[in-house]
Amino acid sequence: MNKSEKERLARRQRMLAREQGQAPEAGIRGTSGDISLRVPKPVRRGAPPPKTPDPAAGETAARLKSLTPLYKQRQHRRRVFFAVVIAALAVAVVVMTGTLSASLALLGDTIDSAILYIDRTDGGWPAITGITDPLQIEPLAGGFVELGAEDVLVYSAYGSKILSLQPSYARPVLAVGGTRFAVYNRAGNELTVCSRTRTLYSQNFDSGILLCAMSNNNSLAVVTESGRYAAQVHIYDPSMRQTYSWEMTQSDGTPIAVDFAPDSRKFAAGMLAARDGQLSCSVYFMNTDADTEGPVYTAQQGSMLLRLDWQSESRVMAVFDTYIAVLDPRTGTETARYDFGGATLQSAAPGRRQTALLLNVRGGNSLVTLDENLAAMAEIPARQAFGVSATDTDIYLLCPNAVECFGYDGVQKWVQSSLDARPLAVLDAAQTLVFTGSRASVLESPN
Repeated sequence: MNKSEKERLARRQRMLAREQGQAPEAGIRGTSGDISLRVPKPVRRGAPPPKTPDPAAGETAARLKSLTPLYKQRQHRRRVFFAVVIAALAVAVVVMTGTLSASLALLGDTIDSAILYIDRTDGGWPAITGITDPLQIEPLAGGFVELGAEDVLVYSAYGSKILSLQPSYARPVLAVGGTRFAVYNRAGNELTVCSRTRTLYSQNFDSGILLCAMSNNNSLAVVTESGRYAAQVHIYDPSMRQTYSWEMTQSDGTPIAVDFAPDSRKFAAGMLAARDGQLSCSVYFMNTDADTEGPVYTAQQGSMLLRLDWQSESRVMAVFDTYIAVLDPRTGTETARYDFGGATLQSAAPGRRQTALLLNVRGGNSLVTLDENLAAMAEIPARQAFGVSATDTDIYLLCPNAVECFGYDGVQKWVQSSLDARPLAVLDAAQTLVFTGSRASVLESPN
């Protein structure tokens, strides 16, 4: 065997050894270079000597372990203390700002609405109220409140009677807000505030009550007589906590109409005063957050204020017996006006976009419609109509035996003549309601 064959044989043996996982420690003799394959042997290192425990370190760890629960307890107490302080401050701020009373009122109204919705199947239209000669009928949260000589009844938007009370007032009058109402004794001292389902507050005043008004958030304005002043205005929040008062001098006059702004923080007061031997009217625009009087509008001499309607931040409708005007409460200026031209106002339905007037002209009634700038849109004969009511889209004329529906363009839409009695009122509630005698029904087109 020559040298090259021996080398090939040696390579084959090495390859075979690698495939079998074997590696000879000694070289394979007879090959060139005396090649050796060696497998490295692991080196064993001795384990480190065990450490001797330190007694002082063990005592320190034990002390720290025993102090940890006490430290955590102190931290917990601090957290509880600061949480209580923050909660107390929050409650104080809420009470001082009146937010709590408003929140509680809103919660009560929400509960009432939920209960009324659950019990909605208990009622229905038509509803028989039993009051044949109502003194007032006002919309209330989709339903209505009706005042008789002895009774006050509240009906829900679903036609259910949900409250009945007998205030026993000699001259009862209603003031209605968003979800509450007040019934007071005009020239008397008593006042009662109710929600839709229950009586909330009763209050007596030292002086006689001249008039009341309620805002959308159920704040209440009470105008009373005063020994030192011409009159005094008291503003109460929904929990009957007085938040504002205003004393009027003889030169200011006596309030004959009050209406709140939509934000319930401002109000307009129509005043009647004697100046230069004549009665004159003015409108004061007051802010309950300010200590000074606001802008003042002076009406045309000889005109009597009948109604105020604060519609938006820049728009207040003032209805007088000789004209109707749009006032800017920010400046007290008149921005639009419509004069009746010698006609007598029978009824008015002022709106934000359109207004309907029932005027008596030379013995005959006319329906006049106005746009938002009080420009005349239509004028049509109203024959024997004695009252007008309106929604955003429709006008309803109350006639002796029927209700006639018109558009603001003066075009008649329909006539509902199948009524069981003379119509007393048409109300813009959750549904349009017509009152006849002691009956409240949904007013619909006869077609």
